[in-house]
Amino acid sequence: MIRKILGLFLALVVAFVSLSFVSPTSEAAYVRPGSYATTTANLNLRSGPSTYYYVKRVIPYGGRVYVLSGPYNRYWYKVRWSGTVGYVHGYYLRSGSTVRTTSYYYSSKGQAIANTAKRYVGYRYAYYGNTPAEGFSCVGFTQWVYRLNGIWIPESLWGQYSMGWGVSRSNLRPGDLVFFQNTFWRGLSHAGIYVGNGWMIDSGTPQTGVHWSYIYDSYWRYRWFGARRLVN
Repeated sequence: MIRKILGLFLALVVAFVSLSFVSPTSEAAYVRPGSYATTTANLNLRSGPSTYYYVKRVIPYGGRVYVLSGPYNRYWYKVRWSGTVGYVHGYYLRSGSTVRTTSYYYSSKGQAIANTAKRYVGYRYAYYGNTPAEGFSCVGFTQWVYRLNGIWIPESLWGQYSMGWGVSRSNLRPGDLVFFQNTFWRGLSHAGIYVGNGWMIDSGTPQTGVHWSYIYDSYWRYRWFGARRLVN
């Protein structure tokens, strides 16, 4: 009984802190309204700004779209493509009429870690969780994803930050662990997995669960702590 009461108390504390400190605001990530952008994958053009809306058409890789407005729900843009207006996720857009590629090689292991993280978008948040059945804390999520890729990391922020070697924010690659400060509490307080092009996947709050976050938006940009790379 005491453990149940304590667990309920901790859940209430986490919810309060989440509402108090974690209130990311949105900025245009890669594109701006009134300009053209290019898709970096075959991209669903939806009737509204989330995956709950139906797919109107599929824009092929390299498709040129005109950005009408956005972002909505932090990451969605209203675009026009081939006479059809709909909404697309900003992760798959690049400014301009051609797709830009990076000049360095992404390791297959790092990309595999990033791909694994993407599979769990939508799973719920849990303060002490480290499995899909329980839900995930931020470090429980990173530990789970790395475990599925054959790499053990501890379920603690400082423990994970001590792994591998440090990399700068400008040199991030898919699969890197990214860390932030002054979110739930002062100092090192949050972790996620970088998946490329300025985006990470993290287990944020009870309200967001596991979701996409843009590390250069007005919330995360000023809370950067560091990054660690565990694979070449």
